[in-house]
Amino acid sequence: MLSDEIRDYANRSVLCWLATGSEDGPSVSPKEIFACYGEDRIIIANIASPQSVQNVARDRRVCVSFVDVFSQKGWQLYGEAVLMRPRDEGYDHRHAILQGMAGDAFRVGSLIDVKVTKAKEILAPSYRFNPDMDEAAMRAGAMISYGVKPRD
Repeated sequence: MLSDEIRDYANRSVLCWLATGSEDGPSVSPKEIFACYGEDRIIIANIASPQSVQNVARDRRVCVSFVDVFSQKGWQLYGEAVLMRPRDEGYDHRHAILQGMAGDAFRVGSLIDVKVTKAKEILAPSYRFNPDMDEAAMRAGAMISYGVKPRD
């Protein structure tokens, strides 16, 4: 389910966005520490997300989105989430990955494990409205807009 392309975009993205259902309607929350895990999972560090945890406990259906801001492409991943705590089977390995990414900046006390069942590509409207637009041109334009230069 998690193709090499999806993994590549996830690795290039600074944040992912976790959409959950709440009593008030949809809730979308940025998540800083996340990773592809296995063939069909996204794992997300629960650093300070009591509302996301509460929403997942109520309704496991979620959507995780991420976009490479320079290419302006990414993915929406739909699936079911569970909150994992230290006593849960499989927690230690997942936790080690996320805590390794967080370093000393955050303590990962629990995590959200999303089993992905559906993937949908995200494309900026420029790709649709300008059929000649390619990723290199989009990347160059975004670098100018953001005032950054590519790494050597």
